[in-house]
Amino acid sequence: MSRARLLARRSGARRGLLVLVALLVATVAAALGTAVGAVRAAEADVVHDGLTRGGVPADVQVTTRLAPEADAEAQDTALRHDVDALFAPAPYDLVREEVPDDDSDDPFVRWTLTPDVAATGTADLAVLAAGSDALLEAVLSDDAVAVRGATVTGDLGERAADAAAAAAAASAVALVPMLVLALAGAVAVAQVARLLAATRAGEVHLLVSRGASAGQLTAAAASEAVLVVVVGAALGAGAAAAVLAAQGTPAGSFAGTLAPSVVATAAGALLLLVAVGGLQARAAAALRDTDRSGRARRAATWGTVVLVAVAAGVTTWLLRRYGSPLVPTPDGGQTDPAAAAAPALVLAAAAVVAVALLGPLSRAWAALTARRPGTRVLAARQVARRLAVTAVPVVLVVVATGSAVLASAYTGTGQHLRAAAAGVAAGSDVRVVATEGTPGPAAMYAALPGAADAAPVRVSEAVVDGIPLTTTGVPPDRVAAVARGPHGQQGVDEIAAALDGPGPYADNPRLPAGTTALVLRATGQYYVVDEAATAEAATGAAGGEPATWASLEEATASAPSERGQLLVLEDSTISLRLWLADADGQVVGVDVEELDVDLDGDPGGGRVDTRPIGPDESTVELRADVPAAPPGTDGGPGAWTVVALDTRLPSSPSALTTLRLSVDGLDATTEEGATAEIDVAGADWAPARDDPNVAFGARPGTGLSFAAQADHEAMPSPSRAMVAGSGRQPARAVLSQDLARLLDVTTGGTTEVPLGEGGRLPVQVVDVVDVVPGSLHQGAAMVRLDELQAASLRLATVVPGAAETWVRGAPGTDVDRLAAAAQDAARTVPVQITTSTGSEGADAAGPVRQAFAVAALAAAALALVGVGAVSVAGVRERRGEVAVLRAVGLPPRAQGASRATELAVVTAAALVAGLLAGWALAAATVPGLAAATLTGFAVVPTPDTAYSPEAALVPGGVLVAGLAAVALVVGAAVAAQARDGGYREEVR
Repeated sequence: MSRARLLARRSGARRGLLVLVALLVATVAAALGTAVGAVRAAEADVVHDGLTRGGVPADVQVTTRLAPEADAEAQDTALRHDVDALFAPAPYDLVREEVPDDDSDDPFVRWTLTPDVAATGTADLAVLAAGSDALLEAVLSDDAVAVRGATVTGDLGERAADAAAAAAAASAVALVPMLVLALAGAVAVAQVARLLAATRAGEVHLLVSRGASAGQLTAAAASEAVLVVVVGAALGAGAAAAVLAAQGTPAGSFAGTLAPSVVATAAGALLLLVAVGGLQARAAAALRDTDRSGRARRAATWGTVVLVAVAAGVTTWLLRRYGSPLVPTPDGGQTDPAAAAAPALVLAAAAVVAVALLGPLSRAWAALTARRPGTRVLAARQVARRLAVTAVPVVLVVVATGSAVLASAYTGTGQHLRAAAAGVAAGSDVRVVATEGTPGPAAMYAALPGAADAAPVRVSEAVVDGIPLTTTGVPPDRVAAVARGPHGQQGVDEIAAALDGPGPYADNPRLPAGTTALVLRATGQYYVVDEAATAEAATGAAGGEPATWASLEEATASAPSERGQLLVLEDSTISLRLWLADADGQVVGVDVEELDVDLDGDPGGGRVDTRPIGPDESTVELRADVPAAPPGTDGGPGAWTVVALDTRLPSSPSALTTLRLSVDGLDATTEEGATAEIDVAGADWAPARDDPNVAFGARPGTGLSFAAQADHEAMPSPSRAMVAGSGRQPARAVLSQDLARLLDVTTGGTTEVPLGEGGRLPVQVVDVVDVVPGSLHQGAAMVRLDELQAASLRLATVVPGAAETWVRGAPGTDVDRLAAAAQDAARTVPVQITTSTGSEGADAAGPVRQAFAVAALAAAALALVGVGAVSVAGVRERRGEVAVLRAVGLPPRAQGASRATELAVVTAAALVAGLLAGWALAAATVPGLAAATLTGFAVVPTPDTAYSPEAALVPGGVLVAGLAAVALVVGAAVAAQARDGGYREEVR
């Protein structure tokens, strides 16, 4: 008989197992190819989401003056050369346009660089980010481009850097399920190869005794393995291509996705099959005695347990050290393959421990069932006797179950964690941010269908020691009603309680209900200071001595420019603004009628309805219209509170001027026409800021009296008088733990936090929490809105309003529908809507979820195929045993029940071991892995509380059902084999 025919007959005798080996290879190739393709597609989504916002790609713009016509083409060429040097080989489009300048005859020229998002890969993101950062310096250093300077604007650099970080996190964490999948495939092929070798043990010894050499047997095994592997790899590649095509993956990318995966799978499977067959042939050729006592096998098993356990422990420590395989480096981060291999090695360790314990446990089971009647003792002894074969389903089921638990726990934890982060980032269910002005009254949003409450919010962004800082001002009585913590109300009530207490306007004058207008009664004088007379006086009056109009005309007669400035001053006005605070703590500036400067003593001066003020003291009445009471307050007492008064003097470049003013009273007019006097004189007033040009108490006996001077050349800023208590005390603040550490402050301490609008806000820390609602930054603080606004009145001339509104939905409300209603309510105000159900930035967890899902499904399929292989081998190898048991009176049904019991008990024990290992592994690693993919969030809210081990129950149940189905099939096959026909065949 020829060698080829002998090889064919030899393979045909084990065609059932060889078909299963081919199926294993096909499953691994298909799973690996599909996983790689799915991860690549998900990474493309990360790039797309990272570089686009609202469907519009990010860009970067270079603007400068247009070069003269002769140099315009050279300017464009030089700019394109600079851009290509920075951004190549990343794909991009560069568009040039000329922009007229209304104030000049020289137009601007602008180049807009937009990335080709569809063609941009993950490797291009770093190029886009670095190029955007270096573009301004390159343009300014190129004289051919920068004509009288240049500006670079756009968010391409920031968004590309964020997307690059997301892609790096996805690549690092996706390596974990890839290695788990590789482990499952290698274990499955190796175990079935061992099973095939065990069924051929007698055949190999027979061939050796007939003169076959180890090399010949190894070559035969290699030839057989090549055929099996090629067929299996081809089937797997076809299946993966079909799946990827169904998912919409471009056909042109199949080669780059599938070829490496299929080649790696085929090479690994071929190496395992040849290695197992070669080792068996060498052992048979060397005429080695088998290990009849089992001591060597047990020693090797426990040695393997120790080695794999040590490797698993070391790699798990590396993984938990940083939380993910992405290790921080000075350049950003790099992937640690050892840390990524930790879950795979832990599952391998669990599998070998289960195999090592299988012997003692099966013998204990046999001893326990020996005292009871029935076939259970037969099943227990068969398991104890055939440990080499029984180990195959144990290993495969442990790995499959652990993979399923890990995948489901990651998916559940990642979704919960991302939802929690999105809720914290939004601050409430719906966050309405006005890009211009304010989004409108909070009561308008609180009245929307499905809304429970709404509140105005002011957010200030700053940087402290290079760390981004967010300071959020919220009305203290609305914190608990609108804010969201990591998991709903978690931590919110504590923040609300810490910020509770009397506000900064507790002692301020309040307007009566329904106030529509105010009349401010003031006495004062305004004059140019006679500096010579003031210097000669031993004790001059506050603000100096006034100069007469005649002396001013005489002094400026020979200087036309000064004469003109004097006439401009005579025709100027003094503006006043009254600051009111509403019930939420927001401050509103109300313009008061202006004072008309009258230095020459002619009250009319050709003007009608003037309110003159000049060197002679006079009393005037100034009217101010009060805005409607904030919706939701019903115009009740306390709807408006008097906080401050601004006075702005006109510019006087050639003269020193003084305003002496005292507020005698403030009368409020209500909607019904009633008049009420506001006690402004009874309040203590003080300057908002130290100003050497402002003296308070210039007129004794009045509540608000001051003298303000405008220096010669300075354009005067408003002099602001505030009710003394308003904003004087440090604002109560709740800090994040990271910010408290950065500022080296604890609860009860005081510090300062910078505001993005300028100035530093003094705060007293009333609590330190894990996360602050509404902030994406590690450095975050929440303060009372009224204290923030009062402090801003002292720190800055212009006080930013609350540009945001947080809307909390009622229980069961559809948040997306509420967001749509809020968008409609904003009407003409341009707003951005953020919800607690969405999230900003690219979803770096997408590729990881894809890889985990494919790895879990593939591991389950490999386990089922492996159990099927054991069943096929058992049916063939135990035919003689069937005949013997039938001869001693054991009926077919009892034999089938015994064989099914063997498989069911072993797989159930392996399933329990896999579930326990998977739960422990997921608890130790999944929170860190899920947190690593939240690259859009600097703050990861309590990842441990988002861990979802209960999600493992579903895949565990699926595996139990699948393995039970296999056990029933095996039982039916054994029962059929044990029928009388099979018995007679075995007897013959």
